[in-house]
Amino acid sequence: MIARTAKLSPLFLALSLAALVGCKKEGIEIKPPDPVVAVARAADPEVVSLASALPQKLVAADKVGEIRVRLRIDAAKLKHGKRPPINVVLVMDSSGSMEGKAIEDARAAALTLVDGLAEGDHFAVVTFDSLAHVLVPSTTIDAASKGSIREHIKTMAARGTTDLAGGLSAGLAEAQRGYLGNGVNRVVLLSDGVPNDESMMPSLSQQAAAMRVSITALGLGLEYNETLLASLAQQTGGKFHFIEDSAKVASVFADEVLRLERVVAQNLALSLLPGPGVTIEGVLGHSGAPLANRGLQLSLGDLGEGTHRDLIVRLRVGPHRDGASLELMDAVLGFQDAVVGAGALERRVFVAARTSSDPAALAASREPEIERQIARALADAATVDAIALARGGQIAAANTLIDRAEPEAREAAKQFDDADLRGQADGLVKLRKALPTLGPAPQPAQALQPMAGGIQAADVIAAPMIPADSPATVKRSHARAMRRLQGE
Repeated sequence: MIARTAKLSPLFLALSLAALVGCKKEGIEIKPPDPVVAVARAADPEVVSLASALPQKLVAADKVGEIRVRLRIDAAKLKHGKRPPINVVLVMDSSGSMEGKAIEDARAAALTLVDGLAEGDHFAVVTFDSLAHVLVPSTTIDAASKGSIREHIKTMAARGTTDLAGGLSAGLAEAQRGYLGNGVNRVVLLSDGVPNDESMMPSLSQQAAAMRVSITALGLGLEYNETLLASLAQQTGGKFHFIEDSAKVASVFADEVLRLERVVAQNLALSLLPGPGVTIEGVLGHSGAPLANRGLQLSLGDLGEGTHRDLIVRLRVGPHRDGASLELMDAVLGFQDAVVGAGALERRVFVAARTSSDPAALAASREPEIERQIARALADAATVDAIALARGGQIAAANTLIDRAEPEAREAAKQFDDADLRGQADGLVKLRKALPTLGPAPQPAQALQPMAGGIQAADVIAAPMIPADSPATVKRSHARAMRRLQGE
C-alpha cells in the first residue's frame, strides 16, 4: 500500500488558513485532514491467454468463400490460491412428473450441494410446480444456517404442472439478493419437462446475462426441451448437461461446486470485430449479440483453472488479388480476474492471412489438426441446429441440414482416418430417423377411398416407422454435441 499527501494549491492553503483562524476565534477544535491514500492495484496474474489458428495459412485468391478461425482461451493451472465466494441458487422442478424416485434423488442432490459449500457462500432454493416457491431465501452459509437449510430442503415435494418461467424468475431475484460482486454468481436449473409457457424464456435469459449471472441448465430424463435449456445456458455463459438417470444428479451438483471452486476468470465477454470486406457469419454452437460495427459479442461466463475453451468463428470474405494480406478480425476478450483481484482485464488477438493462387502453396499451408477439429465442430453444430429446427416444426429443413452435414463428416473421417468423425456421421444418420418425434404428430394412414374411374388412393401416406429409442437418441445426440461444443 502506498501513502501520499495530496498536493494543495497556494490559494486553497490561504483560504484554509483563514478558515482555521476564524475557527480558533470561535473556539472550534480543528483536526488535520487524513492523508489521501491510494491503493495499489494487484498486477495481472497472467493466468488467462487468447490465441488464434487457421486451418490454412494461405487463402485462395480471387474467390469468395468462408474462412474458419479457431480461437482458444486457456487458463493455467494454479499452484495455490483461495477460491472466490459462491452465490448459487438452485431452481428445482417439483412438478408432478418428478414424483417418486426423481424428487427423492433431487432432494438428496440438493443436500449434497449444501455440504460442498463453504462458510460465507450464499445459497438459495426455489422450486416450481404450478407456482414458484422460494423454499430457502438467499442465506449466508455458516454452521447454524446449514442445518436450517437442510430441513427446508427435506420438505420438497412433487405436485402440479411446470411453471419453469416463474421458478427461473424467482431464482434470478434470489441471485440478485445474494449477489457477490467479488464472487461467482450462478443459477443451477433442473427440469424434467416442458414448461407451461416458454414465451418468457428469452427475456429471462437476457435478464440473467445483464445481471452477470450464469445459468447451469440440467435436463433430466427424456421429456424436457433440450433446445430451450441449452439456449438458457449458452446465452448466459453457463453450461448445459443431460442427466438420463436421476441418481446421477448428486454427482453433477458436486462437479458443479468443484467447477465454481476453480474459477480464475469471471464474466468472460468476447468481442469479434471484422476487418474490411469481412462478414462474421457466426460462432459454431454459440449465439451472440450484434455490435454496432458489424461485430459480434458473446457472453462466455466463467473460466476454471487448467481448462481451455475453443471457439470456431465463421468468416466470409470476398475475392482478393494474389499475395494480398487479409485483415480478418480482431478478437477482444474481457474478464474479471478471480485470482488476485486485479480487476477488469483484457486479451487481444489480431487474425490475418495471405492469399495465393498457387495450388501447391495452398496445399502445403494446411494445418490438418485444426481442420480435423473444425470438422468435428461442424458436425456437432449441425446436430444441435437440426434438433432446434425439428423442435420448431421444421422437419424438412432439419433433414436437409443433416443430408448436407453427414457426407461432409464422413469425407472428413476418411481424410483424417478419424474414428470420432465416423461416429458423428453415423450419429447424424440415426438422428435423422429420430427427428419426427420432435415435430407435429403424424396423421395415421386412412383407408383407400374410391376415386373417379375406379382408381383408389390414400388420403394420407403412411408415415415411416420411427425407432422406439428415438427420444433417447435425440437427447443423447444433443448432449454429446453440446458437451464438445462447450469444451468439455
